[in-house]
Amino acid sequence: MQIISSEKNNFAKILNNKWVQHISYWIFYLLFFAVTWGSYDMNFKKTMMVELINLPAKITLVYWVIYFLFPKFLYKRKIGKFILLFGISLIIVSFTQRFTDNYIILKYYLKEFEVQPIFSYVQIIRSSINLGTVMAIPFILKLVDHVNKVQQNEQLLVREKLEAELVFLKNQVQPHFLFNTLNSLYSLILKKSDQSLDVILKLSELLRYMLYETNSKSVDLQKEVDSIKSYLELEKIRYGDRIDLSFNIWGDIGLNQIAPMIILPFIENSFKHSTKGFDGNAWITIDLGIKNNELKLNIENSIPQSGSDQESIIGGIGLQNVKRRLSLIYPENHDLKITANEDSYSVLLNLKLR
Repeated sequence: MQIISSEKNNFAKILNNKWVQHISYWIFYLLFFAVTWGSYDMNFKKTMMVELINLPAKITLVYWVIYFLFPKFLYKRKIGKFILLFGISLIIVSFTQRFTDNYIILKYYLKEFEVQPIFSYVQIIRSSINLGTVMAIPFILKLVDHVNKVQQNEQLLVREKLEAELVFLKNQVQPHFLFNTLNSLYSLILKKSDQSLDVILKLSELLRYMLYETNSKSVDLQKEVDSIKSYLELEKIRYGDRIDLSFNIWGDIGLNQIAPMIILPFIENSFKHSTKGFDGNAWITIDLGIKNNELKLNIENSIPQSGSDQESIIGGIGLQNVKRRLSLIYPENHDLKITANEDSYSVLLNLKLR
């Protein structure tokens, strides 16, 4: 059982050592009861010998229960079998103590006491109570240790599940984004546009960021902003002057970190829906800043009349994906408001950065 969490010093290692803990308990038990019973006639040597004679049976019972009955039955919630076998074990050890009491202890050490029948139920109950005193502390400690391990395992499973889900969600974002960008590149190649080379260059920068920078739990906010700039350059090449784009950055970006690929899906979503049923008059405004370690993101975009399907605007793999990631990574540290009107769509995200 771990008493001190630190393992960096020898004292902690000694206290946490299993053998040291067990030997210390039995020494303390012997000394406590030898002094307690010995104070009656101040013959501590005699009471020490009496406790030593009964000690093997007590040790056997304690370790039989905590290392066999507990894991075999109690931990597996086989309560009936555990109670039955524990009762049988207690009775057997109680009878064993009755023999040692009558034929060793009362005969050689406590001659002043009267010998009682071995099968006296009163004496067996007294022996059982006596055994209870030695079992109480090991039983409680073992149960507490087991409960702690179960809770730690449950927390570990939950954490591993969340981490696996986050990896899955992040891996969903990248192919989704890549698919859209490749579509843009394909259309430019078909048109034999010279801008296709610029798209390849910007796309390589984004892919480098996605492959090598987003594997960690957090990245520098500046790197995330740089990836957004590369994405915006791609979209400018794709749409040219047909979209009125405004991108404003304010505050001290460089001193903060953020979970990777959190902001980009919102921006990608704004391009997707401002150009749905594109009529050549689209606009997008992006305002990104930092105030008191809190990221404030405000994105607004136009919605063409031919593409103002509210349900499809609010849905989508990328947007649902990033909502889930926000709930997992920043459960109590973000506020997301999405508003879809007839002719405009807005995203307001306040995110407390670690």
